[in-house]
Parts: sequence; C-alpha cells; structure tokens
Amino acid sequence: MTAIWLLLYLAGLFHLLALSGYGLTSGPALLPLLPVVALLLGPDLRRRSPALFQGLPLRLAGLAGLVASLLLARQLSLVGWDVREALPCGLAAVAGLGSLWAVLGTPEEPPPGTAHWLWLGGWLATGFLDPALPLVGAGLSGALTAFGAFPRPAAGSPLPPPLTRAPLAFLLLGLALPKPWWDFGHQPQWAVAGAALGLGAALASLPPLRARLDRLPAPALLAGLGLLAILYAPSLLWPWGLVLGLLTAQLWARAGSPFRLAPLGGAFLGGLALSFALHGNLWLPGLRRLLWLGNG
Repeated sequence: MTAIWLLLYLAGLFHLLALSGYGLTSGPALLPLLPVVALLLGPDLRRRSPALFQGLPLRLAGLAGLVASLLLARQLSLVGWDVREALPCGLAAVAGLGSLWAVLGTPEEPPPGTAHWLWLGGWLATGFLDPALPLVGAGLSGALTAFGAFPRPAAGSPLPPPLTRAPLAFLLLGLALPKPWWDFGHQPQWAVAGAALGLGAALASLPPLRARLDRLPAPALLAGLGLLAILYAPSLLWPWGLVLGLLTAQLWARAGSPFRLAPLGGAFLGGLALSFALHGNLWLPGLRRLLWLGNG
C-alpha cells in the first residue's frame, strides 16, 4: 500500500497541482499540503495512538478518502482546479489523509507483488483519460485496505539486503518519474510511461527475473535511477517506463522492513520538487540544459 499511496496519490497530487498552476497565494491552497504534513508526522502518531488506526476509525478514514477522491475527480472534470477555491483543495486533502490513514493502519507486509504492480500500473494508465483518476485508484485501494478487502502481497523469496542509501534512491525515483509530465503537459500521453512502469515492476516481481535483479549491486540501482532522470526521449516511453518499473520494484524490495514512510516518502517528494525546479529553471539558471537532456 505504500507504493500505491506514494505513486498514485502523492505523485498524482503533485502532478495535478503543477498542471493547475499551484502557488501559495490563498488560504485554501494550504489544504493540499495537509497529507504531506501527515506523511511526515503520521508514523509517530500511529506509535503514540495505535487505536486511531484500527477498527471503525480506520474504516471511516478509508471510506472518506474514497468518496473525496471521487468527488475531486468529478469536480476537476467539470470545472478544473482553481487552487484558490476551498472545495477542490479540501477534497484533495481528505482524499490523501483518508488513504494515508489506511497505509498507516496496514500491518507490516512484504514488498508489492506482481498483481499489486499491475493494479498500480492500470491506475496510472487511467491518467490517459483524466489526470485525477490515479488519485481515485489510491482512494479505492485505501478503502479496500481499511475494510480488509485488499489482498496482501504474498511472501516470496528472501529479500536482498536493505539499501544503505534508500532515501537517495527514493529522491532519484522522484526526480525521474515526472519526466513525461513536463514533456507532455496537458496531453495525456504521459500515462503511457506510467502503464509501462507498472508492467516493468510486475515483471521484476516474477521469480526468474527477481532472482537476477536481486544480484544487481546497489550502486548500479542508484546509477540506473539517476540515468533515467537524465536520459529520456518522448518517443521511447515504453522502454523508458519498463526500465523504470524494473528498478522501482527492486527499490521497494530493498527499502527495508518495516517501510520507513516518513524519511523515504519525504525523499520521494523532494525528488518530485527538484524535478519541477529543474524543469522550470527555478532559481537554478543553466542547470536545465545540463541535467534535463531529454527535454532539450
């Protein structure tokens, strides 16, 4: 569920806000930041008050997240997102908080399996219809998890040793993932890369390929993620996304158990923000030509 929340909700929210010209110009614009605060503080709250993440509170939170994500998708399909308005910003916050509640209430589990990556890739592919739909996928996954209806990944072969630089790896993933977003803008072709990512991660979870990828040295995994953040071409969305998926599945396999949601999720968000800064040359003159080779 951590992969689903980070890649569907958090990345999807960041993408939507970027498309909507987000800026801290009004009070309602602060609301979508609440799930980010909860990402950083939620694990500590769970340790202090575990009863909040069980039973009825968990189910109510998961249901609220699903309903809010559906209402947000409807709102955005009808009138778009004006970040100065309280309704869509509030719905985005509730959608994120509800599904994150389900993540925090999920017992420790193995890394995502083939079916989970296909589920995630399918929801990323729905971005071809509407960029808000991946958030609905996060909301639905959270609700199913809260009610105990979302299948848990099966324990597979022994996991490779955890990465000692896992936050750096997640930052690099956040740096690479949005490349197609900035390239295609409001055009939906970016979703092709998301579908390819899910397929690549699913293939990487199959035992024959998993055994080979487990032998990949940690520096090679980091180097691969870094190269994908630099080497990109819009005509190669499928192979680029497939390779990113292979490395993403390995990243989750090596993230360690239990998954450290606050530092790893925070690093992933930092990578998304750095990606946007490089794309827009925000306070970084000259770096876009140096590092953003794929966008020319």
